[in-house]
Amino acid sequence: MRPGTFGAGTAALALCALLAVEAMAEPPVGAPIDVLKAPYMLGSWTQMEQIYPSRMIARGGPVRPLAPAARPLDDVRYEIEGERYGLEDYLERNAVMGLVVLKDGRIAYETYRKGTRDTTRFVSWSVAKSMTSTVLGLALHDGAIASLGDEAQRYVPELAVSGYGKSSLQDILQMTSGVRFIEDYDSVDSLEGQAWVAGVVERRLPFNDTVLWFDQRIHPSGTRFYYASIEPQVSAWVARRTLGRPLADIVSERIWRRIGAEHDASWMLDRPGGMEIGGCCINATLRDYARFGQLFLDEGRVGNEQVLPREWVQVATRPDPERPFLHAGHVDPASFGGKLGLGYQYNWWLWPEDGAYSAIGHGGQWIYVNPVARIVIVQSAVWEPGAAGKGYAETQAVFRAIVNAMR
Repeated sequence: MRPGTFGAGTAALALCALLAVEAMAEPPVGAPIDVLKAPYMLGSWTQMEQIYPSRMIARGGPVRPLAPAARPLDDVRYEIEGERYGLEDYLERNAVMGLVVLKDGRIAYETYRKGTRDTTRFVSWSVAKSMTSTVLGLALHDGAIASLGDEAQRYVPELAVSGYGKSSLQDILQMTSGVRFIEDYDSVDSLEGQAWVAGVVERRLPFNDTVLWFDQRIHPSGTRFYYASIEPQVSAWVARRTLGRPLADIVSERIWRRIGAEHDASWMLDRPGGMEIGGCCINATLRDYARFGQLFLDEGRVGNEQVLPREWVQVATRPDPERPFLHAGHVDPASFGGKLGLGYQYNWWLWPEDGAYSAIGHGGQWIYVNPVARIVIVQSAVWEPGAAGKGYAETQAVFRAIVNAMR
């Protein structure tokens, strides 16, 4: 055997071994039923397009640059439950995969962890609700919808057999329809869990059809906040029907390309070629989520172009003066938002200070917008059961500390 032959073979074996080790180090990606199980969360939440069908949200045109901020974010200190921590503590305690902070549209801080990078497409979970409401706002602006006071069944007659048919679009956007829906996806007896499994996981019927299962009204419409992840599906159905195109295509043409997105994104579907899930699961890079947040911070403008109607951005993210029970500090204290002191408007959570608001998703996904401080914060995390962090309350504490540090 020639000496060179032995060396080449050894190198090839070594390379194969290295690749095998790297492959083993990749976090496992679960089946559709597994994505909320701890062993599969990290791998699944960064690779959802491998698990569920999706429709591309194509970028196009020049990328809007995000230059470094004049003053980068230094380490911040915050307090939770009587203990003080720094930013690095927060990132570790709360299993953060990525965090981006914009000040005046420039990057003041950016980090990626747990094997992610600036090209990783992170799942949004319920952050997508804010995109769904934005598309419905475009339908209103276009005149495809006459008024948010209209009943949903005016635009989707199939909804007449559900509790949502006679609910106004405003009630649906504010989650005040009064239709019974319990956020329980674990119990085998949960109608909500059965709807998700039948319409999304197993694809036994279109997810829109499961909306019709919910027909029991437990409160008069427009009188009480009642968080229900199915309601953005009503909004999505109305937007799809009135605009006549898939939501992902509308977002691509009217938002993603015009904010100068750096990467394509995608939106999860209930089946191949099917319907976007209105309450869940856009997959995008953190910088592009930040560009979307900046679009709202700038009241719908990108440079000299009005991408979204200014009036929509304002009404979607400010307290409804006619419904004080939706204001920050007044939402039912037993509810998710009430425990955090947040209010609610058109699928955005309202903070009690600075006119700030957030899109919030399961497991640590956030877009935070502070108009007074002109700050946007985007986070993706993978909160597993039993983690050291205190979740939503700790995130609020560190976001406030970041804002104070950057004022």
